Amino acid sequence: MKEQNEHNIFDLYDLLLEQLRDLYDGEKQQIKLLEELSETSNTYQLTEFLTYHLKETNRQIDRILEVFEILNEEPTGESCDGIKGLISEAQKLADRCLNEEVRDAALITAIQHINHYEMAGYGTAIAYAKALNRHDIGELLLDTLREEKRADMGLSDLAENQINPDAKWSALMKKIEPASKANI
Repeated sequence: MKEQNEHNIFDLYDLLLEQLRDLYDGEKQQIKLLEELSETSNTYQLTEFLTYHLKETNRQIDRILEVFEILNEEPTGESCDGIKGLISEAQKLADRCLNEEVRDAALITAIQHINHYEMAGYGTAIAYAKALNRHDIGELLLDTLREEKRADMGLSDLAENQINPDAKWSALMKKIEPASKANI
């Protein structure tokens, strides 16, 4: 039989706490990533987006802490291995991009992967809160889910209307330039 510890999951409330702790740790991990990416970004609009999302992430951490306070529970104890893996993949991808414009497109990809993970987590936590008749908590979490969805739509818009076209044309121009210099 498994040994009991304070974070074993017995019921839906325990599962809600596990999900909230996972989200809390994931949001904290993102702070450092967003700071790094805002310095790595080549595009003013992407840098501005990352700076805004960083502020939003700090507010989301405060909101989760408010949920824990309402529940009279501690937020610590879970490590969000999912976000940790997505962050590691994001850093590897960015490091492999030799073209700054293409790297910006890769950064958007990485952030959207993280946002989608979070949207699934927040949606699940909201469903648990609703099932437990904790609509007060569900409403707080819904605010964050809405922010994550807006961020995702904003990133898609930025990618489709600026970053991806810039990456496409920049890469083409860099391929053409060495060939034209060789003909001189």
